[in-house]
Formats: sequence, structure tokens, C-alpha cells
Amino acid sequence: MVSSLLPNFVVALALVAFANGLWMSVGGFLVPLPVLNVFWRYVFHYIDYQAYVFQGMMVNEFKARSYACAAACQCSYPTGELTCRIPGSEVLSAYGYSVGREGKYVGIVIGIIAVYRGLGLLALYVRKN
Repeated sequence: MVSSLLPNFVVALALVAFANGLWMSVGGFLVPLPVLNVFWRYVFHYIDYQAYVFQGMMVNEFKARSYACAAACQCSYPTGELTCRIPGSEVLSAYGYSVGREGKYVGIVIGIIAVYRGLGLLALYVRKN
């Protein structure tokens, strides 16, 4: 889409690099969603395809796993148990992710791809005329 709008390679590359850096910042990896400022969440997070891919990856990795705590039973996340183990569900709740929405994430990513492709085709059509 960006390369359809901007014919200059260097400008398009800089703009896409900036957008990817911004999306990495608001996607949930650097700053968890519950901590993210309301402005950044509503303006940039919900249109970020990387956020939905990251959420799906986190749910896939953590939903059925359990991790041992450090020595002396010092856990980074709440355990809810006295077994010195961190259930993956606690890690997911610390990030604000729910289990069972993986299909929704895939659908949203496909929708975002379709919208960007459509906007790219529209940009090409407008530039042609």
C-alpha cells in the first residue's frame, strides 16, 4: 500500500520502517496491553497486525504449559498454588490475553491484509488516472 502511494523507494522504506517500529511498541511485546496508554491502544494497537499475531503466539506457547520458579520459590508471576510453578494461564492474564480467541485473531489478521491490499489497489487506481 505504501509503495503504491509513494513512488520514491527511500521515502516508502522509511515510512514502513517507522510504522513497524511503532507497531512493535504498541503490539504487546514491549509494553503489555493492560499497561498501554488508552490513546496508543485505541489509535494504533487495534490496527496493528503484529499485535494479533503476537497474541496468538503467546496463547499458543503458554496456555498448556507450566514453568518452575526460581530458587527459593520466587516467582515472577502469581502462581495461585504452593508448588513453586507458574501456570501459563497466569502469564497470559498478566499480559491481558484470553484463551480461545485464536480463530478471531486469524480472522482479524486476514481482514487487515484485505483492507491494506484494497487500499493499495485503490491507490494504484487513483495514481493511474
